[in-house]
Amino acid sequence: MSEGKGRKWKKPAIILSVVVILVVLIVVRAQTKKDKDVTTQERLQPVAVTAVTSRPFGEELSIAGAVTAFTEAKLAPRVTGRVVSVNARVGQRVAQGEVLLTIDQSDYQTALRVAEANLSAARANSIQAETGYENAKANYGRTEELFNQGAVSQSQLEKARGEYAMAETAYKSNQAQIAQCQAALDKAVNDFESTVVRAPFAGVVAQRLTDMGELVSQQTPVYTLIQDRPLLVKVNLAESMVSHVALQQQVDIFVSATGKSYQGTVSSVAPQSDGTTRAYPAEITLDNPGEEVKPGMVADLRLITRKVDSALVVPTEAILEGDSSPGVFVIENDTAHARKITTGMVGQGYSQVLSGLSEGEMVAVKGNHLLVDGMKVQVKEAEAESSPPAPTGGESN
Repeated sequence: MSEGKGRKWKKPAIILSVVVILVVLIVVRAQTKKDKDVTTQERLQPVAVTAVTSRPFGEELSIAGAVTAFTEAKLAPRVTGRVVSVNARVGQRVAQGEVLLTIDQSDYQTALRVAEANLSAARANSIQAETGYENAKANYGRTEELFNQGAVSQSQLEKARGEYAMAETAYKSNQAQIAQCQAALDKAVNDFESTVVRAPFAGVVAQRLTDMGELVSQQTPVYTLIQDRPLLVKVNLAESMVSHVALQQQVDIFVSATGKSYQGTVSSVAPQSDGTTRAYPAEITLDNPGEEVKPGMVADLRLITRKVDSALVVPTEAILEGDSSPGVFVIENDTAHARKITTGMVGQGYSQVLSGLSEGEMVAVKGNHLLVDGMKVQVKEAEAESSPPAPTGGESN
């Protein structure tokens, strides 16, 4: 009886065990499949993509340049003397004609008064000399006429002629003296005015090179004055570049010190190369209304040398240089396809595609260095389509 009852309990236990085992196997299999799917997904190469676009495009020429003052002048007095006033400090903006420095004027003022007195005396003497000259000239004329009529002797004529010659000499000497006195006065006036050093143009004081009480002369610079509105950016163009740069061409200028970009205009290009560097010096005028760009800063220039109205372009980072030709990875149906392309102009972070791609195709721009042809990929992000700035200068094709 007990043996039969044991068999009844043993059969359900076996069935229950089988069911438990089956459930465990199903769960394990499902988890294994899930883990496998996750592993497979994790093995997909993540890439960022962007579309091939058509837009106006220009070839870019990048050059480093140095910012300089538009005008720079070292100022020195034109006379010798001791400094009695210093009116401008470094960094001060001054107007054209503004007084920067004054030299002791006492000696020059005395010389000016003496020159004025000498000229006045010479002019006073001139009245007497001119009157004597005119009288002697008239007397000689009358005497000569009477001599021709036989009314006066030869000796009387010679006497009148001698008096006329003496009066003429005295008059001319007096006129020469007046000219000399006038020249002396002009110099005295100039010397007196030169005791004041003025700004020859509107600008900024870059250096002050003297102090109160110092003795200065024509060989002693006292100030350095610069004009910083506008500024110049000086560059050296290689011979391969110079033919692409023209006067009045617009230039994008980036100054790292300010972190900003500015617009400039080509104002000069040397007609021949420098004998030492073999480069062609050029200057770009940069307006500086905010005065934030300073002489001595480094600038990076971008010139558009050629432009087309429509070109297929991709970000330059999408292009991989192969052994024979450049290429990209076209992403289609989550698969990377290697594609050879032909490139043209390069500029603004983009490259022109002459052949091998069509507008709208998606190319990998990040993660592309790890791809091989046919590899499955996972598009993690799509690059926002950003157009390079429209070219504003250069030759149009």
